[in-house]
Amino acid sequence: MATERKVEQVALLEERLRRATVAIGLDYRGLSVGEMQNLRRVIRNEAPETELRVIKNSLLRRAADNAGLPDAAQVAQEATALLLGYGDLTDAPRALRAYTRAGGRDIPIHGVFFEGAFAEGETVAELAAIPPRPELMARVAGGLNSPIAGVAGVLSAVFREVAATIEARAEQLEQAEPA
Repeated sequence: MATERKVEQVALLEERLRRATVAIGLDYRGLSVGEMQNLRRVIRNEAPETELRVIKNSLLRRAADNAGLPDAAQVAQEATALLLGYGDLTDAPRALRAYTRAGGRDIPIHGVFFEGAFAEGETVAELAAIPPRPELMARVAGGLNSPIAGVAGVLSAVFREVAATIEARAEQLEQAEPA
């Protein structure tokens, strides 16, 4: 029979799974308390809209089923720490990459759940390589701006040529008129 505490934990996990844009299952075995605290600190600094929680797999499975996201439970295997990202999809994977680059040890990844589907752990590295949303938007805007600037330059050149032709013809007519 479920205790009231477990029911509350399942409800909390269910709410967080529904709200999360990405859920990454990490194998925290072998990490010392200090390393775990450093991992949390680096993740919080890199991506404030993320959360790292050590969870019971059975509670995550129940919460995923209740949330209508049964595939999310696949990130829970053996000893699982759940990294939840609530902002941009790539924030949590980039924060995890920042931890390993800052001298933290590599942490085995059970898998990742995003956009309603489960993917293998290697996908986290691919997500971390995607530029942040503002940078992508700037690239798109720059890509759109470049052709527009080119068209404006061509039109400007055409207008300059027409103006120069009219001016040359006017001078020609002035010289041809008898004084």
